[in-house]
Amino acid sequence: MEGDKALGRIRVAALIVGEPRGQELWTLHKISSTPCELSVVQALHASTVPRLKKARIQIRKYGVLGTASRWIGKWLIGARVEEGNQRLLDELFDIQSLRGWWERCGIARVKVPDLNHPDCRIALEKIAPDIIVRVSGGLLKPHIFSQARLAALNIHHGQAPMIRGISSIPWGIIENRSNWIGATIHLIDAGIDTGAILWRGAPQLAPGDTDAYLHFRTHLRAVDAMLRILEEYSRGGTPQAWYLPAEETSTYRSALGLGAWIKFLLLGRGRRARVLVEGAIEC
Repeated sequence: MEGDKALGRIRVAALIVGEPRGQELWTLHKISSTPCELSVVQALHASTVPRLKKARIQIRKYGVLGTASRWIGKWLIGARVEEGNQRLLDELFDIQSLRGWWERCGIARVKVPDLNHPDCRIALEKIAPDIIVRVSGGLLKPHIFSQARLAALNIHHGQAPMIRGISSIPWGIIENRSNWIGATIHLIDAGIDTGAILWRGAPQLAPGDTDAYLHFRTHLRAVDAMLRILEEYSRGGTPQAWYLPAEETSTYRSALGLGAWIKFLLLGRGRRARVLVEGAIEC
């Protein structure tokens, strides 16, 4: 702890979707170690929007072919890659030990249909959080993130706002962009990863790395940064925030399509990617 001022206790509401796995449990465990009163709002579903409505939205946004490519890519490749990554992350974060902690910790939990449901707003109104931390889940709407008295925070796995959206680390591998690989802690606003930045960092790049190992090492750094930010808020301070520097451009990427998934596999999910070899040489 820096200085002579004792840390005060702040109310933190962590938002998650579904049963937490290794990464989420690690994050919750670390947050609970800070001087805060931690509550967890747990959504039963990622979204309650009907599938047909989702399909119509995606077709309007990406067209029929683009939407089909995303669906086929997810079905043929993406789901298996993502589940394999999740199993590896569970192992790296030692999920068995963390599950034991989760059963014993006694942290207050409120279950809601989804994170943008009115029940979530009601739950947050009762918690009256100083800080909201989105641990997992999709985009939060203003009636949710505005419930935080001080700030609503997100860990984005990618160096925002240079790369926004999902799968930023795989996109960095596919498009040979080392400056996309990393993580960002930012304030949540109505955009997609557009809020003011409180911290941004990147892992050491090494030949033979995969997206999962890069994600793991990046998340460890990001959570440590999150703890420092929460401690600063607990001292009554306000972390310095900054926006997109003039020399940077902002790019948005959504889910990988079939072609991108195939290229990702041909690159060995990073093992044969030029961006990692060049990044290691530069370091």
